[in-house]
Amino acid sequence: MYNYNSSRKQCCTHVINLSFLHVLYVFKLKKWHSCAKYKFLRMVFRVFVGRLVVFLIKKIVFLQKYKILNICMTGTNLLIVAIIIVFVISFIITVLVLYVNTKKIIATNTKLVENQNTLLEQYKILGSELERRMSELEEQKEKIEILKRQHDELAEQLKQGVADEMTLLRVKMREHRENIEKAADMTDEQLMVWIDSKMEETHLFTDSSLTLKSMANALGITQKRLASLFKNHPKYGSLGEYLNEKRFLYACHLLREEPNWTIEAIGAEAGFGGRRTFQTEVKRRLGITPLQYRQGMESVSGANS
Repeated sequence: MYNYNSSRKQCCTHVINLSFLHVLYVFKLKKWHSCAKYKFLRMVFRVFVGRLVVFLIKKIVFLQKYKILNICMTGTNLLIVAIIIVFVISFIITVLVLYVNTKKIIATNTKLVENQNTLLEQYKILGSELERRMSELEEQKEKIEILKRQHDELAEQLKQGVADEMTLLRVKMREHRENIEKAADMTDEQLMVWIDSKMEETHLFTDSSLTLKSMANALGITQKRLASLFKNHPKYGSLGEYLNEKRFLYACHLLREEPNWTIEAIGAEAGFGGRRTFQTEVKRRLGITPLQYRQGMESVSGANS
């Protein structure tokens, strides 16, 4: 009679060891042979896998005992059955591992695709930002070129303007020297006639801030000669009296020729500092106000027409 108990025990031991080594190989845990967890894993397989194999072998023996399954259960047959069970268990474990790894790979690939799409979007955004910055840089370069051209033009104009001013200044200095030389050779009567002609040409007297110094510089004669000329003149006696007469005559001309101008505008144009000064000067010389003078001239013009 075949000893089923000893054969069963041997088969169970082989099944447990082979199953355990296969799991270590599938999960790439061979390094655990020297690890303290090796005994724990082996105990787990003894409890679960071993019981599963023993249960299956019991069923096979039960079927053979009652002649439901016509197999001679020798030790060799039991070993073959155990090996088959090991392969089945290993196949199941392998399928589960592949399924789990496949799910992980799919999840990883999905995440990588999402990251790739995110990176592509960021790349597009950075590309558009780079293009915008490049266009702004081109615009700035164009503006810099325009400013550079304007600077060169202004520099050229300034250079030309300075040259023109220097030329004009040289001309004025030459005229000033000539005027000084002429004034030195002129008598007082000749100098006064020359000053009157200059005043008629330039209307220098219309400047209300005109002084002896500024007038001497404008005419190109010395201040001392000009002061002596008006001081010794029998009609004027001073520069102020001379300027007031010139301004008065010019204002009367404007009162006749510019009927649309106001009294204040005519006084300012003639060189008087204010309306009161203008009215005082006209009344001192004519005995009437500027408005009365204008009205009298208008009535005279109407009578003549």
